[in-house]
Amino acid sequence: MENRNIKINKTVARVADILDYIAKSQKPAGLAEISKELKIPKSSAFDIIHTLASKKMLIINEETKTFQLDVKSFEIGSAYLGRSHIHSAARPYLKDLSLQTGETAFLAVPNNGFLVYLDKVEGRSPTRTTCVIGDRNYMHCTGLGKAMLASMPIEEVRMITGGGKLQTHTANTLPDFNSLIADLEKIRERGYSIDNCEDNDFVFCVAAPILNHSGKCIAAISISTIYTPSTREKEPFYSKLITDAALEISHRFGYTENLIYSVRSYNI
Repeated sequence: MENRNIKINKTVARVADILDYIAKSQKPAGLAEISKELKIPKSSAFDIIHTLASKKMLIINEETKTFQLDVKSFEIGSAYLGRSHIHSAARPYLKDLSLQTGETAFLAVPNNGFLVYLDKVEGRSPTRTTCVIGDRNYMHCTGLGKAMLASMPIEEVRMITGGGKLQTHTANTLPDFNSLIADLEKIRERGYSIDNCEDNDFVFCVAAPILNHSGKCIAAISISTIYTPSTREKEPFYSKLITDAALEISHRFGYTENLIYSVRSYNI
């Protein structure tokens, strides 16, 4: 329901109108056309358009003096489509994973080459993680991050990691791009990733990606536990739980396969 007591900011409204108009236009739009159709003074439209271009929301064709959406607009729209309701969809599964294992279950999303922790549910274990919701972390040394990387083509992984030496956090961190690629291949074969004390000397994780209708990774979930000599004995149990949960969540976002990593081409 519309709140009539809210004062609409004219400039913000014009920004939204311009983006909406260009998005729906069948061809690149010019300044005069935008000004006329939206009833915005040319000077105001000019300032808004060039500001949006500086923020990579619009592309300016200098030859034709027309405008169309740039990559940042695509990223914003893709973020909405990919992550819409991901928190609410994953939350019951995180609770169930934590309940069944007594450990901490995490949800994270990819963001500009890093992962961002979106949610966590802590279990019965007296040990508590220091991870804070909203924290960013590297992909190459975490279960969540490697689950995401394993869903990507090799060139995208190279772009994210730099393709050479990798920043090490512990003695177990994968040291370089080639060792990471070899690990990602193993992840695809077994269907889940392992963080064997690679980000923290005392933390072991298993993780799996959440995929959408096109097979694109939109998030990942994990079970995180303090490493002990008996931890690896729990891996089959944890991995079954995490892959089953990830697959069920993925199906809710339109993924139709019955195995994670089952149909994508990774150009390895």
